[in-house]
Amino acid sequence: MNKTFLSLIVTLGVALALHFGVKPMFLPKEPTMIFNRYAFFIVLVLSIIAVNLILRLSPVMTMKAAYVWGLGFYFYDQILYPHVPWTLFITYMMLWTIGTFLYISQDSKTFAEFREPIVKTITGEFKIARYIVFAALPVLVGMGTYKFIYPTYPEPVELRTVHPAPPATTKVHGKTYTLEGLQNPYRVDEQDNYYEGGTHLPVEGKFPFLDAESVEYMKYVTEGGTVFFQNCHYCHGDQLNGLGMFSHVFNPTPANFVDPGTIAMLRESFLFWRVSKGGPGLPNESTPWSSAMPPWEEHLTTEQIWKVVLFEYWYTGWHPRTFDEESSSGGEGGGGH
Repeated sequence: MNKTFLSLIVTLGVALALHFGVKPMFLPKEPTMIFNRYAFFIVLVLSIIAVNLILRLSPVMTMKAAYVWGLGFYFYDQILYPHVPWTLFITYMMLWTIGTFLYISQDSKTFAEFREPIVKTITGEFKIARYIVFAALPVLVGMGTYKFIYPTYPEPVELRTVHPAPPATTKVHGKTYTLEGLQNPYRVDEQDNYYEGGTHLPVEGKFPFLDAESVEYMKYVTEGGTVFFQNCHYCHGDQLNGLGMFSHVFNPTPANFVDPGTIAMLRESFLFWRVSKGGPGLPNESTPWSSAMPPWEEHLTTEQIWKVVLFEYWYTGWHPRTFDEESSSGGEGGGGH
């Protein structure tokens, strides 16, 4: 049997055996172990080289070029992770093809060896090879054309509103709250002053919002933190960065409160509504309602919810958005404190 033909059969056999038999062992379910894919490719290349050397097979330059080109195609199509877009894949393969051509045309001897079987196939000296090539070419072109023009139906783009517009009112524990103008009863008002009617008054020369010397204020923060670490940190993380121990199983991941695009741009009344109602209470504009947060009104009291919100702002250092004077004066009557 011709050594080139034998080399082709053996190489294809080794490649298929490794692809279907060994490759799954290098691809564990954990997506973080992507380096195993490249380890498998190294094993594949070394195995092909070793088999040809052990069997003392010396394929012609044309077959060597086909091996190099095929390994490049396999790398970009099966190994590289994440998979590159089709246009970038074509660009990479064009560069790989040019590199392969440079390899076979490095001197006149290797280039002549590369041309020889091609010329003999075209002129008819290799009749069987000629019949196979000219029969396969239209089939391959037809398959490529079919694959290119065949219509595909991709999944619809998921348009999800991260921070939906809250309702005008919400009912928590049998009491209706008007969200417009609703204030946290355990914190400062929009001028950063503690409520005058309460027992906790601002300390002279201190910024009340971050005033750790206010015993009353820090008492509420501590109570809110206790509730948070009892119920919320499993998803939102002990640093409130959305990296809790269960966060990796959710898509999308839990909110990162440290990020300036979350609670820093929201009012406390919005958080009160979201925490109370959870994912099941999201409006239609939040389709497909991708939120794993339960309705905490079923597990926490109204006071505990407010204190958790207070703790989240205290811990992250963000200041909640506030109502302007007009909306504040118009919403005070429905505050529901």
